[in-house]
Amino acid sequence: MKRMRPSRRALVFLVLYLALVLWATLGPVPWSGHGYQSPNGVLDWQNWLEPETWTIGLESEMFLNVVMFVPIGALLAFALRGMPAWVPVAAAFGTSLAIELAQIPMADRISDPRDLAANAGGALIGIVIARIADGLRMAFARPAAPQERAATERRLTTTAR
Repeated sequence: MKRMRPSRRALVFLVLYLALVLWATLGPVPWSGHGYQSPNGVLDWQNWLEPETWTIGLESEMFLNVVMFVPIGALLAFALRGMPAWVPVAAAFGTSLAIELAQIPMADRISDPRDLAANAGGALIGIVIARIADGLRMAFARPAAPQERAATERRLTTTAR
């Protein structure tokens, strides 16, 4: 069975898309970003337990956070092919956490557990979609012809010497 290799193209798109996401999440906002934020943002464990954290806020904002991170998850999965599934999951969660931590000292941004959960959920959806796409690609890949297999075996035996 042919093993899928990491995608350099996905890595390039990931870097470009991450730059766009960082600009959107950490760049200056043209509107006033007033809202409640505890001094420690997502690091304040009480924020995670307060019902207002999960019930107050626009549903569209949460949806957009999910949608924004689906490509990050998919691109991470393609760029990190061949690695265990937890690696792109950890990278996606780490990216979201880094953004939320960077927002804590910013006056016009709010570090919110809902955002962290929505971002991580969106990335997880992207990773699952990418893994399914890779599985389908492998399932429908053309098997190697006998001549190709023989040539590959010859190359492997000559390089092993």
